[in-house]
Amino acid sequence: MKVKKFNTYKSFLIALISSVIIVLSSSNIQAQSIIDIVKEKQKEAPTKFIFFADSLLFYNTTLSNEEIAQIKYHQIYAYQRNSNYEKSLDLLDEIFPTLKKDSRLFVKALVLKSYALCYLRKYTEATSDALHALSISKQNGFDDLIISANGVLSFVHYSNGDYISSLSFLNNSVEFLKKDKDSMALSSTYNNIAIIYKNMTDYEKAISYNTKSLNLSIASHDPVGVGKSYSNLGRIYEEQVNIEKALDFYNKAIEHNTKNNLSNSIPYRNIADIYIKRKEFDKADTVLLNALKIENRNKNYSEIKKIYSTLLKNAILNQAFIKALEYMTNLQEINVINNKKTNEEKSKMLENQYKLFQSKSEVNQLIRISNKNKIIFGISFGSLILLFLVWYQINKNKQLVNQREKLNLEQIVLRSQMNPHFIFNALSAIQNSLLDHEPLKSATYLSRFAKLIRQNFDFINQSTISLEDEINALENYMDTQKMRFKDKFDYEIIVDQDINITLLEVPPLLIQPFIENSIEHGFKNKKDKGLIIIKIYRNENKICYEIIDNGSGFKASNQSKREHALDIFKKRLKLLGNNDEKSFIISSSPEGTKIKFSLIQ
Repeated sequence: MKVKKFNTYKSFLIALISSVIIVLSSSNIQAQSIIDIVKEKQKEAPTKFIFFADSLLFYNTTLSNEEIAQIKYHQIYAYQRNSNYEKSLDLLDEIFPTLKKDSRLFVKALVLKSYALCYLRKYTEATSDALHALSISKQNGFDDLIISANGVLSFVHYSNGDYISSLSFLNNSVEFLKKDKDSMALSSTYNNIAIIYKNMTDYEKAISYNTKSLNLSIASHDPVGVGKSYSNLGRIYEEQVNIEKALDFYNKAIEHNTKNNLSNSIPYRNIADIYIKRKEFDKADTVLLNALKIENRNKNYSEIKKIYSTLLKNAILNQAFIKALEYMTNLQEINVINNKKTNEEKSKMLENQYKLFQSKSEVNQLIRISNKNKIIFGISFGSLILLFLVWYQINKNKQLVNQREKLNLEQIVLRSQMNPHFIFNALSAIQNSLLDHEPLKSATYLSRFAKLIRQNFDFINQSTISLEDEINALENYMDTQKMRFKDKFDYEIIVDQDINITLLEVPPLLIQPFIENSIEHGFKNKKDKGLIIIKIYRNENKICYEIIDNGSGFKASNQSKREHALDIFKKRLKLLGNNDEKSFIISSSPEGTKIKFSLIQ
């Protein structure tokens, strides 16, 4: 139920913002040619446009305050497209005094601010700005902006569960849209109304408004709207448990999208969900692979990741463990690609900032050259500025190099967090228990393994987690290994009472590689039972760790194909920037291994 609610919430937000952006972008802003160039450039990637706007504002010293405000106004769109809502709010606050001279532009800025505040869940402030926009729009007869303000207010009330008020604002928009005969915007509004009624479980009205939306999309030759309406109708019938009719509409959506060359994997994934619920796992697998082909063509890695996650879940439920391993490997590769793409965007932003910094240095140098005939004091002063800029540029270059190095290290750490050999061995153990006709043991093992995989994916993009989550993941990992090795070892985790494990934040899966080394190598040839003791305690402003085992000793020769676990661990400590790596001590003998280190809080 929580997943459905999130999807409904997300669909409502996307549809609402899309309809408002159509209205805002269609408004005619009286601007000179430079503003027209800005509008054209805005179609480029957000980071590229942000750099272009910054350069334009820096070099062109003849811009009026109104032109500067309009350039920053378009820059705000780019920041919001890049999900940087805090920065967009900062820019809006800068230009509001200038925008007040242009009522239309001021109202549109208020609408943008309201949406940013909505996304940040600051609903009280969002409501205040939206009501302000609505009031000015009514006073000036801005029908299109009245629709936009109603849209924001509808979303605020929808977010707070006040569906009646949300419907009221959308119905107000319907009257204006009918008056303007704007079929596409009216279709989108009907779709939003249908979403609200579906959330209220009033399926009859939800179907009615979705049908209205569908008919308008057909009449206005909007193939995207038609495909979306078919999918939405399928979802409503699915919630009514009218599965055959739901499948019929999903298939209509697929047929329509294929006919019109629309790349949309959602109908396939909805059908797959139905098959999984019916335990028709092979059919679900086939449909999901079709969805995967679409998102692979689109190179939409976030959706590819979701599809692989569903394929993995389906394979585990179907006890197809070889496929599960394949999907797990694919999922890990997509995670690496996603992280690489994110890091490339960060690097691109850093490079753009570096280029802008270089440009500023060159301009300052030209100014110094043009003033070379000034008095000696002026030349000396210019030389001091030059020295400062050179020093600053060298320091800036070092920072850029360090940040790139940090991004590379983060990639290495992410790739090392889950050993593929452990995954394969765990799946093999599950398969063996099934062959041994031990269903209870198999179910327990499978549950632990699934939880371990889920924890790994939850932690992989987080810089810190609570100590409670870290301990829970370690226990789950060691319990899984105990089942795999048939209780060949025991473990004990001791945490001082003065440590609040719920509030204390630590790097994820920090000591797991040492636990793995103890189990896989330390206890490998040990005849008596192994023991791992983990101690966590506070010493002044430090959190201290001790990992003790009675295995055969730490062997430096046990290396992975890419990086030694010990080297990766030290690099992770170094990334924290507190010199924590200097606290690391390891002592090993044939009687066991003891590892100690501390983290500054």
